[in-house]
Amino acid sequence: MRTGGEAVGPVVTGSVEYGPMTSGTTLIVVLGHQRCGAIKAAYESIRDSKPLPGNLQAIVEALRPAYEQAAGEGGSDPVETMARAQVTLTAADLRSNNDLAPLVGKGALAVVGAYYSLDTGTVEVLGGAPS
Repeated sequence: MRTGGEAVGPVVTGSVEYGPMTSGTTLIVVLGHQRCGAIKAAYESIRDSKPLPGNLQAIVEALRPAYEQAAGEGGSDPVETMARAQVTLTAADLRSNNDLAPLVGKGALAVVGAYYSLDTGTVEVLGGAPS
């Protein structure tokens, strides 16, 4: 499923839960990407204290923890740092989800965070890869 900035809410989470809980899906990949427009818009909105119109502000609020994490980490490109942080946070949230955590705990499900480089075409695993 594609969402702005890998933001999740109850409907998206339920959609993600569906495969592992009903069909034995063994892998969920949270994939962020370079130059994500939603991440950039949220970053600028929070940084400049300028809310976005309509439901776009809901995306901004969902991405606020990644903004805060990225601000704490610093780095040369805070938007890319925020994109990676969002992937990591979303994957961790899914791994600790009440219904998915037992599957992760017994090794029946892996929730992997990854980052796609538009420049190189490579995918970097950020965490959660099965051992």
